[in-house]
Amino acid sequence: MLALFCILAIAFSGLAGAPMWFVPLAAIALSTLSYVRHNLLFRRAADLGLQDEIDHTIVGSLINSLAASMVAYGCGAALRFLSLGWQ
Repeated sequence: MLALFCILAIAFSGLAGAPMWFVPLAAIALSTLSYVRHNLLFRRAADLGLQDEIDHTIVGSLINSLAASMVAYGCGAALRFLSLGWQ
């Protein structure tokens, strides 16, 4: 639920015309939520000696959260552009 709230917040930020630096903040929040949810699995994998896979998973999660934040911000900005019209 918190991840959806982060995505909704960044979409509203794009709609309100907030600065672009909100996108990395939302990406960090999303990847942190992902890490918190899967912390037990990461500990089990670390016990098995799978540190490289853990690192790749965390980097992939950060890239995915950055992409999701950019798309949500872009959709909000597009809605703002459409609501203002061709002035």
